[in-house]
Amino acid sequence: MSSRNNKAARNKLDKLERALHKKLLAFYNSKIKGLPIPVDILKQKYNQQVQEIIRKTAQDSYIAGTEQVGDQVLNKDQSFQLFISTTDLNNIQALTSRLSNDFWDTARRLQDRESAVTPEGKPKPSLDHIAALSAIAAGVAFSAFNNAVLSKSSQVTSIPPPVPPPGLPLDPFALENLGLGLDTTTDFTTERTGRVRFVTQNDAKVDPDICAPLHGMEWFVDDPSIITPPDDTHPNCRCTLEPVIE
Repeated sequence: MSSRNNKAARNKLDKLERALHKKLLAFYNSKIKGLPIPVDILKQKYNQQVQEIIRKTAQDSYIAGTEQVGDQVLNKDQSFQLFISTTDLNNIQALTSRLSNDFWDTARRLQDRESAVTPEGKPKPSLDHIAALSAIAAGVAFSAFNNAVLSKSSQVTSIPPPVPPPGLPLDPFALENLGLGLDTTTDFTTERTGRVRFVTQNDAKVDPDICAPLHGMEWFVDDPSIITPPDDTHPNCRCTLEPVIE
């Protein structure tokens, strides 16, 4: 992968993270912060809205990861066809659900601290909700990207996917929101297992103990010891996985 393509992907992820952070912050400030209503009750009322906010970023980040793999494969095989499968749609939905739950867990911790007191009866300092929601936004953007790289790297093949039969109904959600074409009957034909490489942002914000030593490490995608940021590193991790296609 060229450094130019990698930088463009990172810039896109950073932009998606910042935009999602603003949306989550606005939602938290207007619907949760300072209210006496338990977060579990608020979740019942607003979870669908939170999922819609998160799903858009998860989709866009997943597409960015898919395109990274596609660009890498095209360097080796000009006949490669990029498409979104039902597996990808399921991955995006699973990510959306998991990361929405992460948001509500974070909101619960923030709310609990608002009412917490010291043994002397004094209010405890509130947690930094801006930083906490920034970590959630980074988790959405980079988890979806890395999930796509892992998924596509494990499935790429030089054999073009079959064309769906004429008249096969297409999922309007996929067509509207993903826009990469859809084969609802098949997934990639697995020819061999791909590899991925751990890459940091190579700046002063990189964690020197957790992420810096991992820079450049490679794994086969079916290796159980693979380290996937940010789930296996730390909150707000901006490291990515790159496809290594031979």
